[in-house]
Amino acid sequence: MTAMADFWATVGKRASQSLGRFTTDPAVRTGFLQAAWSVAPSFSRGLLPRSPSQQAAIVAVNTTTHYALGATAWSGVSSIAAGVPGHWAGKRALLVAAAATGVGGFTAERLLRPRSGDNLVYASAWASAKLLATTGLAGGLVTTSDVVAHSVLDRKPGIGSTFALDLASGAAMAAGTLIRRNRRARKYGWGERDRHAVKPVHGFKAYTTMIGIGTGTAIGISGMAVGEQTASRLINSGLTRLAGTDLGETGEWLSHTITAAGFGAAGWYGLKRVRARTVRSNEVFEPAYPAPPTSQRVSCGPRSLIEFDAIGKEGRRFVLMALTADQISTIMGEPATDPVRAVIPRTGSVEQRADLAVAELEALGGFERSIIVVASPTGVGYVNYVMAEALEYLARGNCAVVVPQYAMVPSALALDRTEDGTQLQAAVLAAINRRIQRIPAVRRPRVYQFGESLGAQVALDVAAEGGIHRLDRTGVTGGLYLGVPFRSQAWHIWKDRPDAIDPDGRIVLAADCTAAPRRPGMHLMVVHHDDPVNKFAYTMFVRRPEWFGAPESRPPMVPREILFRPISSFVIGIIDLLNGMDQRPGVFARIGHDYRIDLRESLEKAYGLSTSDVQGDAIDHALRTREEMWAQARLVAKSINRAMTTISTTLNKWGQSAMTLDFAEQQGIELPPTWRAMAEQMKDSPLGHRLSSGGSG
Repeated sequence: MTAMADFWATVGKRASQSLGRFTTDPAVRTGFLQAAWSVAPSFSRGLLPRSPSQQAAIVAVNTTTHYALGATAWSGVSSIAAGVPGHWAGKRALLVAAAATGVGGFTAERLLRPRSGDNLVYASAWASAKLLATTGLAGGLVTTSDVVAHSVLDRKPGIGSTFALDLASGAAMAAGTLIRRNRRARKYGWGERDRHAVKPVHGFKAYTTMIGIGTGTAIGISGMAVGEQTASRLINSGLTRLAGTDLGETGEWLSHTITAAGFGAAGWYGLKRVRARTVRSNEVFEPAYPAPPTSQRVSCGPRSLIEFDAIGKEGRRFVLMALTADQISTIMGEPATDPVRAVIPRTGSVEQRADLAVAELEALGGFERSIIVVASPTGVGYVNYVMAEALEYLARGNCAVVVPQYAMVPSALALDRTEDGTQLQAAVLAAINRRIQRIPAVRRPRVYQFGESLGAQVALDVAAEGGIHRLDRTGVTGGLYLGVPFRSQAWHIWKDRPDAIDPDGRIVLAADCTAAPRRPGMHLMVVHHDDPVNKFAYTMFVRRPEWFGAPESRPPMVPREILFRPISSFVIGIIDLLNGMDQRPGVFARIGHDYRIDLRESLEKAYGLSTSDVQGDAIDHALRTREEMWAQARLVAKSINRAMTTISTTLNKWGQSAMTLDFAEQQGIELPPTWRAMAEQMKDSPLGHRLSSGGSG
């Protein structure tokens, strides 16, 4: 018992000593105050409500980033205060440095604030000044508390005389932020007050959720502080051995800087791995879409020039989900024809892909249709299935949609490929126009553009140079662009100088398609006020966007009481992006980046199509129903495939092949009805073949 007690006493003593070293380090404590200051802005409202788990993620990212920046910045200030490498700064020098940093940073921040949205240079300078101001304040509080506790009250450095005071200082900084936000709310009004920062939860779950967020935040900050400081101390030890002497404050600053750079490099590497994994996942064949289409009017079918494995997961979905003439007639109550869907893979030069688009349309009969839509996809090659189906209903099948792919990764990872996508879009439009000129004028199809999200940026940016008249020269009649991203060049030109890109006033912006006009030759942009894709930009890490200006000038749905803060507003914006694209199959709502509810009416107005009220209602019902059915089919097929893989793997381990239906009947074995139902449902797919023939796949 005595030995065990001694062991635990030793463990406790060493843990206390280690914790004491961390909690008395000025850089760590300054970083901690910076992290505490960032908690209150983490709860600011965004464009859309978020879940408690997302809120916890925002707090974690904000505090981690502000801790690293605060610890590194104060190490730099201390190094300058020390004056000579190898020396340590005294308390008086640190107080002077903190005051100079805080006052200088605050003054520069105030001077630069009006221009913080002008460009990235001013924005970076303003954000740096803001960081210096809060670092000076935090470092000054840490140094002052040390002077009071250790020099005036003669307390020994330890958790009680440092960490407890830091907690009080951090709470005071956070409270100041909350008070300022509430004062702004009383002055300018909350606006959309029913939109909470965090989705409300009720009852026992509410308490456990908030306790979880608070506990997780505390553990996260503490763990991050310990991890960062451990790495910094190891690096500092290595620098000391290399230099042959203690580098003092300079060594502390260098070690924190190297650690922060390591965090950044780890993040970049993680992003690279995510991108590579996404590309691989997009090449995987889905169980619900196992085999090439049999239709002669879509890519990868009998008449197509395109291979099924060349167009990725989204391309395969697109061609296999095409409507038939009979399906269209059932909904519209009128004769219809089979529509054309073409997907052009991302292989070859821009010119080769443009020529392939023309050849594919020729092979599928696209030039025999009255409407050709060049639909620019998102980063993964996705074009809204609801759009394609709505168009096919409205046109009674007398239409062709061609999708030129330019990437195979999510839009957030394909931002460096939009210029290639725009060049490809322009080349395809020009090639189609040249082919159409060979058709007699009375039979020439009308050509339109379509783009949603990143696809809208790619399609609309064809007009960034040369304006709308450039589209006219390539034979484009009009266009529909949904959720245009904030980074679109054409969008910015049109917002700042509309005449430069659209002298005839043919670009129309509407937040609600029901309010949009019906005008020939129109290029219609439908952008919801609360669509984060239209408002988000990577420069928001430091730069204040235009819509984050004076409270009274902000667009609808943008909270008026919140201040733009570097990093914090950026992280909240990323969560808004995720929530803006959170869509439930078959449930259409005019919110965020969900434009399914706008599609039918927007297509009618932008492309000059028409329906009766009865037909419109029938189309809307069919669109919702089909989306639900396809979502269910994907889920069922994926579940069955997973189950069959497990069965095959287990039977292979037993050295047996799968039980077949024919063999079971011959032997008089009664298999469960679900087995027979699965085999019947999937009989035309490789999965069903395994089920019915006993193959291991």
